[in-house]
Amino acid sequence: MMIEKVKNVKSFMTLSEMLEEKKNRPKSKFLYSGIKEKSFGLIFGPSKSGKTIFCENLGMKIALGADEYMGYKLEGVPKKVLFVGLEEFWESRAERNALQIEELSEDQQELVSENFLVQTIDFISKINSDNDWKELEKMILESKAEVVFIDSITRMNSGKLENSSDAEILMQKLRAICYKSGVTLICIHHTPKMGDRIINMDSIKGSSVFAQESDFAIAVTKNTYGTRYVKEIFFRYAPANDEIVKEFEITPSVWLEFLGDLNEFGGPIIEDRRVNNVPRNSIVEFLDSNTCQTYKTSELVNHFTSTLSIKERQLKTYLSELTASKKINNDKKGYYSSVNCVKDEK
Repeated sequence: MMIEKVKNVKSFMTLSEMLEEKKNRPKSKFLYSGIKEKSFGLIFGPSKSGKTIFCENLGMKIALGADEYMGYKLEGVPKKVLFVGLEEFWESRAERNALQIEELSEDQQELVSENFLVQTIDFISKINSDNDWKELEKMILESKAEVVFIDSITRMNSGKLENSSDAEILMQKLRAICYKSGVTLICIHHTPKMGDRIINMDSIKGSSVFAQESDFAIAVTKNTYGTRYVKEIFFRYAPANDEIVKEFEITPSVWLEFLGDLNEFGGPIIEDRRVNNVPRNSIVEFLDSNTCQTYKTSELVNHFTSTLSIKERQLKTYLSELTASKKINNDKKGYYSSVNCVKDEK
């Protein structure tokens, strides 16, 4: 009787084999700021700070293929987005979403209507049992979404999130869904009221587990003076600028209006702090003084990272902001000039 030989299957691979496998896969992209595609993390902050609206706006911008949001570039390619709202009654969300899409053009409305997905009206409001988790995973897979928002993880835990064991189980379940479905998974989480305390990862109860299991964390908060801002806390795959926060207001149409950058100096943001416009003004003045001369991004980076002592990433943010506000020209990608240039049309 012949005995079949069982082929040996290696339980490891060499570094060169892993790198070769990596070459055959698509290059990783960033969805927004330091959020890498197909990663998992948190948008967190106190109640009523604007977290849900921040995420809804970001989701709609991604769905319609916008190229910018809150001062950061987006890919500009429409993607399927699934927003799972467990916190509030569906009619309240529908009223807010209706106001939001009224601000869009007809073409944009069509894209959002097609690409921005939500759970059914009768979908469960809490994710506790194994069956609940299966229903959530099934919905994500069937939606074919590339980006998924969940509001919030407070509704997905039957234990106490401040207990490290409960938090670890929850976060590992979410990470498993992220990996299995191949989506970028962004979960909203609540913190206690902050007052004038600086928001950071320690603002979350059980923060060590949340930090360990997350690929990114962004805070959305509001201080006692009513100033609302977004702050990068950490990114696993990119540097985070936690000294600069992005101030915003919520418009009547429930969109976030980006007001500019503020600096945090180790203390609370105070009432009379103003946006530091020195770098922006210097860029505009430099281009205006060399009217009709066009500069490559690399040339501006070399000049301003030395003269203004700012980082390349921050300069590119300023260039995007100044372009959006029509204070400088960016007629061709990667090239900038003064808006005061009047070209001879003969």
